[in-house]
Amino acid sequence: MPEYAVKFNGTLGVELAGGFVYLPFKVPEWAKTVEVQYSYRGLGKGECILDIGIFEPCSLDLIDAMDGFRGWSGSNKKSFYVSEGSATPGYLPGPLKTGVWHVVLGLYKVPPEGCWYEVEVKVSGEARYVRERRSAEVTFPQKRGWVKGDFHVHSIHSDGNSNVEEIALEASRVGLDFVAVTDHNTHSHIMELNGLNWMYGELVVGGVEVTTYKGHFNAYNVSSTPEFRIRSEGDLLRVVDNLRRKGALISVNHPKPLGPDWEWGSMSFAHFIEVYHSLWGFNNYISLRKWDEELCKGYKLGLLGGSDAHSLKAEGLVGLASPTTWVLVDELSERGLLKALMARRTFVSKSPQGPRLELYLLRGEDSWSIGEEAPPATMMVEAFIEGGRGTTARLVSDRCVEHVWKIERDPFSVKLEMDLRDVKFLRLETLETAEDPWDRYHRENDISAISSPIYIGE
Repeated sequence: MPEYAVKFNGTLGVELAGGFVYLPFKVPEWAKTVEVQYSYRGLGKGECILDIGIFEPCSLDLIDAMDGFRGWSGSNKKSFYVSEGSATPGYLPGPLKTGVWHVVLGLYKVPPEGCWYEVEVKVSGEARYVRERRSAEVTFPQKRGWVKGDFHVHSIHSDGNSNVEEIALEASRVGLDFVAVTDHNTHSHIMELNGLNWMYGELVVGGVEVTTYKGHFNAYNVSSTPEFRIRSEGDLLRVVDNLRRKGALISVNHPKPLGPDWEWGSMSFAHFIEVYHSLWGFNNYISLRKWDEELCKGYKLGLLGGSDAHSLKAEGLVGLASPTTWVLVDELSERGLLKALMARRTFVSKSPQGPRLELYLLRGEDSWSIGEEAPPATMMVEAFIEGGRGTTARLVSDRCVEHVWKIERDPFSVKLEMDLRDVKFLRLETLETAEDPWDRYHRENDISAISSPIYIGE
């Protein structure tokens, strides 16, 4: 079988940090497999992280280049291959287009004295094995009402340690109705979902965690990898506008220290904010504050939660469904789930066991619930909590914490009248530990459930 190899090496200065370097190589007509391996090390002190991916012949311009995207593995894999019938997880199998390809290096972290790298590319005329496709006869469960799931999980297609089927099995074991697999900067995992949905009793949907060097966001309702080579606010807005025009739903992920944080400024372009990420004590009070800041400006951003689970096969603090997002659906299907998300009908609890929240505004024969927009008026407020015995409940507006109750019975309900003419939103929360329930951003308050707001306005 014909084959050839090419090697690249050199040094990269700290001034290139946050950017991308493209290494061109030719793929001839006889090529069936491309293999790449790389290594790098920092020069001097400081952290050094170089990511890697590959593009087939295409324009390298922003957004346009994604037509030639063939995979990305960040810094998680030091070698990968792309072949006609299979590819390393995170990469896309298929015919190899003749012409100039590019290995792309993402310069995530470069120490002050720079870094050294080496990349070796081998092109072979021998194709790798054809990946088997799973197919199965499954029953579509007719389900409506509140359903529960996890919107942020990683598989072996990026930096997780479980495949898509293992994630589906674990979601079934913990009692979820759906799970979203959202790998970093690739959609190769979405290709595995056909034939897997409902096999274990829950809906498995695909998304992509668009991982930039100044923040992450999840894109749902996508079938290809969104542009992630974002280097400016202008780039971000172009990419987001392109995604929204194609029907994608966007959630800013973990905008808090060690999230990693969101450094792009406003989040008003998104549909949701991942306020509840992993365990509440992991700085989520900061995400809560940032969400409220956007809500107070009048942006009607919904609420999502996600475990960001990577290690289903190891004991750890954070597993699948920690936390759990509940969505009020007309039907449990991908279309039904997306429709309910657009209506912002969500609340998040610490686990699949709850607590469960419901919140209503009533005026005469009219009523409004979580995610809806109510007119400014004097309203009857009704709150219901199930599975919250022993916790503290509170009603929160843009003004302040309006009311606090100690929950001593299960289920719990309360009804009160409120003048909402100068209120922008109202939501319900439960606190497992309430160091100071009247301070909505107290870092020692351990929130166990939080609802999307009812929005107030003309």
